Amino acid sequence: MKKILFLVLLCSYTIGLAQVSDFGTNEKVGKILHLKDADIYYEVYGKGEPLFLLHGNGGSIDAFTKEIPELSKHFKIIAMDTRAQGKSTDTSTEPLTYIKFADDVKALADELKLKKINILGWSDGGNTGLEFAIKYPNNINKVITSGANVFPNGVGESEVENMKKDAEKMKAENKPEREIRLLQLMIDEPKITTAQLNHIKAKVFVLAGENDLILRSHTEYIAKEIPNSKLKIYKGASHGVPIERAEELNKDVIEFIKK
Repeated sequence: MKKILFLVLLCSYTIGLAQVSDFGTNEKVGKILHLKDADIYYEVYGKGEPLFLLHGNGGSIDAFTKEIPELSKHFKIIAMDTRAQGKSTDTSTEPLTYIKFADDVKALADELKLKKINILGWSDGGNTGLEFAIKYPNNINKVITSGANVFPNGVGESEVENMKKDAEKMKAENKPEREIRLLQLMIDEPKITTAQLNHIKAKVFVLAGENDLILRSHTEYIAKEIPNSKLKIYKGASHGVPIERAEELNKDVIEFIKK
């Protein structure tokens, strides 16, 4: 299955990056926000306007190893491991949702006394960014999404069916519950409606790779339905824009937030 294969490749790539950086394992700056059903691990870099970095499904802070050094020159970077991923824990028993992830972002923003934030979200992180903009309109300034989707079939109906088969196989093989829940999340979520997109007040920059896992028509739909949004397709790139086009992405993010 394309999305699972990509996540495996991404994991291998970020492990390689971790050998030359300590993003995601930086004991000097790493902190934990204790919630009633999760411990959220995060790292803060730089000063200025706050920019949250939200990684994709099964990822962690080090997914943004190529972005943090440059973006932290311009913004206060809050890089966090989403619950049940990276160094963050999760003791909840209900299904994982992007709304819950957005609630965690809000809890961390409150902890840091940040009334209004910006979000750069990759893949699932982009989904969370959109959910945050919908639920917390008074606390968001700008959102940049890379490879986001607003309903499961944004990756294609056949991909969703493959994920369902994989989930059943994982259950039969007694794979770790955490892995099954993260896969189930992509099968069930997100459930963002056209009306919700239409009512987003934040400025949104919708990004995707030319060869993204997310259907081009779906990416264009998201941009079309969010008022005054901006769309960019990175030529020749896959779902991994933050890895493959880091320098270009950094430039785009800086320009979008500062203007």
